[in-house]
Amino acid sequence: MSKLIMVGLLVGSLLVGAVPAMAQIQGGIGDPQTLAASGVLMPFFTSGFIGTVATLQLASPVSDNPRTHMLFFDNTCARIPISAGIPLTTNDIAFFQVGSAQFGPVATGTNGLITIANANATGQSLLPLEANHPLHARLYEFSTTDGRSRVIEPVILNTEEFPSPAHWWSPLRTGATFFAPLQTTLVQTDLVLICPIATIQGATGAAFGSDTGGGAGDVTFTNTGFPQINPRFPATAPTVDNIGVNVFDTNEVFLRDFTIRCRCIEPFSAIAASIHPIFADPVNAPFGTYTELFSLPVSAGINTNVPSPRTSFTGYTSSFTVGSAINAFFARLQNGSQVSINGTVSSSQR
Repeated sequence: MSKLIMVGLLVGSLLVGAVPAMAQIQGGIGDPQTLAASGVLMPFFTSGFIGTVATLQLASPVSDNPRTHMLFFDNTCARIPISAGIPLTTNDIAFFQVGSAQFGPVATGTNGLITIANANATGQSLLPLEANHPLHARLYEFSTTDGRSRVIEPVILNTEEFPSPAHWWSPLRTGATFFAPLQTTLVQTDLVLICPIATIQGATGAAFGSDTGGGAGDVTFTNTGFPQINPRFPATAPTVDNIGVNVFDTNEVFLRDFTIRCRCIEPFSAIAASIHPIFADPVNAPFGTYTELFSLPVSAGINTNVPSPRTSFTGYTSSFTVGSAINAFFARLQNGSQVSINGTVSSSQR
């Protein structure tokens, strides 16, 4: 079937309703839905277009996890002064509504990140999950305004069954792609990017430990024993655009390139209005657009370990019929290293 017919079917339904050295490997290629070792990072949304009710699901299919614990961060990756235990027994499954009265400062209207691992002795910081004590995790998002529900996948720090550095911090990568139908008054696409900073890992007192040095390519562990992200998270939220964008039409014709910024949790509602009007151009992109996102080197000082660090990120798109609870296509971005997305297949972070 031709590409134009396939694109037409999708849009119609909406309207109707050379391998580098080990030290250079970025990682992030594991399945985030597999058994998570070490720890889990989970986005949550209680405000905006993703949803207003966030329910976390944790399961412990292999072993007991009596010390499972959660720390909370807002949409700037600043620590929310609260933590919560969530002990699990073998084959246990538990649900927790983020933003409910039991979590106090995590008030409704807050978007952010949850870090999940084992509690230390004080319950105010985290240690890695024990070996052979993995977790499954996901988050359910519900919108009380449009009736839609969505499933958010976790970021897992390692995979229990295949604990290779190539599987660390899945699915965070330095490049991604997505398709969006032509944006109109009837069809819209939202985009959300998730790009943690050093308060999650790297800084002193970070949830998953501080950087032990060695630069962005160093395949080692934090001071508290968690696998380190490559490239390292920025020390602070970027003050300049850190994501490059290349937009093509559905016949591979290059349309535009520009930059955007991702600062921990970055929602872009209605991409033609919030990112660029090219997504709504009926002359140059009548059948929609194919977009490549890729990390840009940022200036020294954003990350002190390397001169030109890049942002590791993941995210989701939601293409939907305006004013309808049906025909909403919500999915995680397809990903790769920024080198691959820019045209040379490689697992290198550079």
